[in-house]
Amino acid sequence: MERRRIVVVGSGNVATHLAPALDRENDVVQVVARSLESASKVSSLTRNGRACALLSEIEPDADFYIVAVNDDAVEAVAKSMPRVAGVVAHTSGSVPMSALAGTSARVGVFYPLQTFSREAKVDVERVPFFIEGNTPACADELAALARTISHSVEFADSARRSVLHLAAVFACNFSNYMWDCADGILAEAGLSLEVMRPLLEVTLDKAMTLGPRAAQTGPARRHDYWVMNSQSSKLPENLSKIYDILSQGIIENHSDK
Repeated sequence: MERRRIVVVGSGNVATHLAPALDRENDVVQVVARSLESASKVSSLTRNGRACALLSEIEPDADFYIVAVNDDAVEAVAKSMPRVAGVVAHTSGSVPMSALAGTSARVGVFYPLQTFSREAKVDVERVPFFIEGNTPACADELAALARTISHSVEFADSARRSVLHLAAVFACNFSNYMWDCADGILAEAGLSLEVMRPLLEVTLDKAMTLGPRAAQTGPARRHDYWVMNSQSSKLPENLSKIYDILSQGIIENHSDK
């Protein structure tokens, strides 16, 4: 199979993981970012990718241009890109495909449903990719590219992708904030978040096996108001409000008790 020539636009968390993953079965020929130093860090993770700090000097004849930048920067980057013949796709879950209008006759979305941090390893082969294209042929091309790095590739239009992204905010971003709150509570007592690892692992396993509603436990699930009031009173105001709102949500979700 002929190796695809790819330009990665961006040097953040997503680009840091996608560039080397794409480069294994394809050729990342260029990494473009606002800072040459940042572009060089990502291009160094590929075999022959060249770093560039100017969109005006983007490689003109690549097969794919993967725009892996912050959601609020996608449209601005697209407006600054020269028009190209290859497929241009962004990696956002919440930005419509139309943000890339004008960059190419073939545009789409190459959305990996995963949380990325530069320092944390991610097995990209296990990451679900959701694909959209402005034509069926374009979508098929992007899906074929995604299959070179992932075992899970599906098609999703903007409406479906926005649902996925919203659910991911609850499942990942909000839950991670809860872990941060727990970390702070533990730290004040001289304890480490590590003591929660077995609990967190079993909680996830139960949620995926039983379903989160059936797996729910805790004082709010038991309607144990004395414990809830006691715990809420020990928290600073901002966390107390969160505790009360979440507890009430659990109570209402299990009003059958």
